[in-house]
Amino acid sequence: MQESIEERLERLEKLLEELMNRLKNIEESLHILGISSDLVIIASRLITAFSLPATLALEASRRVIEVAKTIRGDEISQAIIEVLAECKPLTISEITRRVRVLRGTASRRIIRSRIQTLADRGIVVFIGEGKPRVTLKVCLEETR
Repeated sequence: MQESIEERLERLEKLLEELMNRLKNIEESLHILGISSDLVIIASRLITAFSLPATLALEASRRVIEVAKTIRGDEISQAIIEVLAECKPLTISEITRRVRVLRGTASRRIIRSRIQTLADRGIVVFIGEGKPRVTLKVCLEETR
């Protein structure tokens, strides 16, 4: 026997209400743990884009939020910081590829320019010579 449209709508309403209650509980738990919605949003982007484990993504998103306070408004620099927040030194080409995954588009020339600006501001550092790699200054300070 087929369900009537009213019964199906009623069942959907109950499911939606249950989902809303679960979401509310999750938000309350995150608030109690001191985890902001920005932290979760950035962590979920990193998990989705780079298949990072959740704990590493949360650590990286904390770094992003800490560093990003100084560069509000620049989406490309923000994406570069998100890419480097994993604390792996990367070449300009690797950073460009990862920014492209996050944003959908990226120019190596623009990425290099933004990285130089971030280096001048003391946010990122170049490691090595020849084909230098770039990392967040915060990452170097954490390892000391």
